[in-house]
Amino acid sequence: MSAGGSARSRAAVLRAQAAQARARADALETQAGAWSAGADGERRVAAALGRLPSGWYVQHDRLLRPGRSQTNLDHVVIGPSGVYLVDTKNWAGGTSVHDGNLWQHTSSSSPKGRELDNVSRFAAEMEKGLGLPVVPVIALAGGQSASFSRQRVRGVEIVPQDELVGWLLAQPAAPAEAGTELLSRRVAHAYPPASPDETRGGVANALTVADVVGAETPPTQGRPPVSTGRIGGAPDRQPVPQRRQRQRRRRGSTVSAFVGLVALFALSQLGPRIVPMVLGPSPTGISAGVPGSLAPSPDPRQCQSLTKAMVQKITGARTVVEKPQSGDDRCTWWLAKPRYSTQAADLTVETGTSARLRFASADTRESRIDITPGEASAWVPENTSLNGWKTRTRAPQPFMLSLRFTYPEGASDQQRLVVEVAAERKVIRLAEALAVALTM
Repeated sequence: MSAGGSARSRAAVLRAQAAQARARADALETQAGAWSAGADGERRVAAALGRLPSGWYVQHDRLLRPGRSQTNLDHVVIGPSGVYLVDTKNWAGGTSVHDGNLWQHTSSSSPKGRELDNVSRFAAEMEKGLGLPVVPVIALAGGQSASFSRQRVRGVEIVPQDELVGWLLAQPAAPAEAGTELLSRRVAHAYPPASPDETRGGVANALTVADVVGAETPPTQGRPPVSTGRIGGAPDRQPVPQRRQRQRRRRGSTVSAFVGLVALFALSQLGPRIVPMVLGPSPTGISAGVPGSLAPSPDPRQCQSLTKAMVQKITGARTVVEKPQSGDDRCTWWLAKPRYSTQAADLTVETGTSARLRFASADTRESRIDITPGEASAWVPENTSLNGWKTRTRAPQPFMLSLRFTYPEGASDQQRLVVEVAAERKVIRLAEALAVALTM
């Protein structure tokens, strides 16, 4: 090798690495700009929604699947006409509809069918959880959004930011069994804030045991609606007397929640002995065999009736590691050795009081399988069974079971469908195994 040859070779390698690092930095900067633009758009839409009158409730940046994924919902709007999932898009350039699809126009045109499908899928998942319709909406917040004519595309309402409030107020009122305030609190309970430091709403949004038990009781006539707090960082415009009333209500909600928890604990410890003595062997709403009962399971950790051996046999996993949980009604497992302790669980089972409250809140009475991208879930209410079970077993108590799965890289639609069908079969078998174990 000529003099200096090794040094030149090393310099060439370092320059190549520097070029790769610059390309990576540019890509990260582009991603950061997109996230920043998205945040700006969400703030503008939040400010617009802040102009809704009393009787409307808005919740921002909520988790769609708390504890299982970081998928977030930009804005959830609850009003006299129903529930709306509003997804903000701060797109550059113009927007148009062509051949049944939404298109963004900058230096080139790009289809936005994936975005439409995502918001439709998220709204459908909310519908299953809440037990009522959820309207998917895309709010256009870009600089040229005002030129877009509001219209529905593939089942999604596309509305410019400046027209959003007027469009919401123009929607016909829908029948509300429990009122918009309780519905707003149900939504807040089911979809908690995505940001750990989120404090909007406080305990005023907490869904208490009394709320679940009395979900079908009409709200008190003449009671003023309770605001869920600041919207999009806007200052609270309520006069001082109203803010004091909110503070008193918050203190009352805290006491109610504490009393409810104490009552549940007392019921779990003394109920099986005292209630039969007072009301007979099977009082309505207390016996574990009564559908819709809020009584906790007599034996804690019944979610562990589905053992590691069962999970390993049905899923085919080489390793099954239980993820520690603080509650008695929730069990989670990793189906491979986790890289870190905060890694999301692959399998989750909820039983007992946790499942009863979840089913009562969503008014779920029929068993079903939900398939969303990357996750299959079984909802099995009390005294029901799933289609596909090989035995005649019926669940002695309600439980929910969720299994996460992944698609092969670059999988086609057909390949994705095969993966989803396999996951559905595993969930059905896992649910049947748990139901059989709970009857023993």
